[in-house]
Amino acid sequence: MKEALVALNKACESGVIDGYAIGGAIGASFYIEAVNTEDVDAFVFLTPPAESALITLTPLYDELIRLGGVVENEYIRFGSWPVQILPAYKPLVEEAIFNAVEVLFGDIKTKVFTAEYLCAIALDTGRIKDYYRVAMFIEQSAVNLDELEVLVDRFELQERVRHVQNWPEKHNIQKPR
Repeated sequence: MKEALVALNKACESGVIDGYAIGGAIGASFYIEAVNTEDVDAFVFLTPPAESALITLTPLYDELIRLGGVVENEYIRFGSWPVQILPAYKPLVEEAIFNAVEVLFGDIKTKVFTAEYLCAIALDTGRIKDYYRVAMFIEQSAVNLDELEVLVDRFELQERVRHVQNWPEKHNIQKPR
């Protein structure tokens, strides 16, 4: 995974992307017990080319290939790690990238979503495994529920909370019954 993080950092330094943060299961592993995953989810800020309002992944993929990545289906592989590049596609994700925290993976600096944004994005995505991940954050006391509640309210995720089995009653966000 180090190779992928080095490549993402270099893509930032060269200006191909304006920033990135790791999310998904790998991002969660910085806070809670790791769960099995097949890929690294890299959420990125892309800059549209000056001559177009359209954003394309082509310059980023070209840069990552130049840095040793190999394209495989929807991934770009570095060593044994497939990386899924996910553009910041909505305000919640944009805000999560902006507020990501710098961490070390070995000796490589990288940015990771905060626990609260990881949980909010998991609620927004709404798959069973995402609700389970939020429950793990709560069970392991790895998320600030007051901060998460602010995100749940701001991004209108209240309906999703009812799917999290161990959501604390003191943080009962008007859960529909």
